[in-house]
Amino acid sequence: MILNTSIRSFLHAARHLSFSVAARKTYISQPAVSARIKRLEEYFDVELFERTPAGLRLTSAGKIFFDYAQRLEQLVAEAERAVKDISEGDDVHLYIGANRSATSVMLPDLLSHFSQACPDVRVRTELQSPDQLLERLSYGFLDAVIVEQTVDEERFHVTPLLRDEVVIICLPDHPLAGEGRISIEQLCREPLVTNSPMSGTRQMLRERLDLHDKHDGDLNIIMELQSIDLVRQMTENRHAVGLVSRLVMSQNTTSRDLVMLQIDDEPMLRVFSMVTTHKSLERPNVRRLCQIASEIYDEEMLFRNPVDQAS
Repeated sequence: MILNTSIRSFLHAARHLSFSVAARKTYISQPAVSARIKRLEEYFDVELFERTPAGLRLTSAGKIFFDYAQRLEQLVAEAERAVKDISEGDDVHLYIGANRSATSVMLPDLLSHFSQACPDVRVRTELQSPDQLLERLSYGFLDAVIVEQTVDEERFHVTPLLRDEVVIICLPDHPLAGEGRISIEQLCREPLVTNSPMSGTRQMLRERLDLHDKHDGDLNIIMELQSIDLVRQMTENRHAVGLVSRLVMSQNTTSRDLVMLQIDDEPMLRVFSMVTTHKSLERPNVRRLCQIASEIYDEEMLFRNPVDQAS
């Protein structure tokens, strides 16, 4: 992105209220970030951040500059995209973002169908958290994203694709396997294998724990893994229970017959949706992508074709 390095460092620091995070995002040292922020403050002759014992906080001037800097970032992104579209053709590129589950399970089929329908389009994908994906979509860096969280439908165009359920898995000989369900109290006692704390499944579990006045610290987590395949494998190897989604289990071709347990109370459901901006939807390739996604997926397909479970 062609944007002043000091402004780029400021944006990261303002979004995360952390110079260290800004340093990681811009691949420079923390003192270098501080120096860039200081140059901005000297230029405007005003403090942009207030340094408090609790951490950074934007000053009134910092909040105003943050608003303008974000708009500038968006304009730069739109300008870069417009120039590329003119030089290479409006229909040459398609930028799609998704989280880890959608990238590994949904995108292969979707991209296969899209490439057959639009063979001349070059597709680029990004793997990010839902919040990061929506942010990059709104700034014009992405044409469409697949997320599993509620989205402002006035700001974005949303196409629901697939209803998923977060479940617990265990081996068929596990004492809970025959019950088909597991309570939050039982889950807190069992050795648990999960994916990363920032994942969508963990976020849903935290929300369910809150309803029972519990938190992550009440869980008996023995492993936190980046790979869903590792979660399944370690669930088998450690005779533990694992936190996964029905979507991921629908693609289970390597594990032994694992039993899915529904968490008590109500099913932990989420809907994966294709999200675009109203502006990006004006592009024929984006409309075609949404159409193909709607043809491939429907919200109830995982529940009409459940994964076989061992009795």
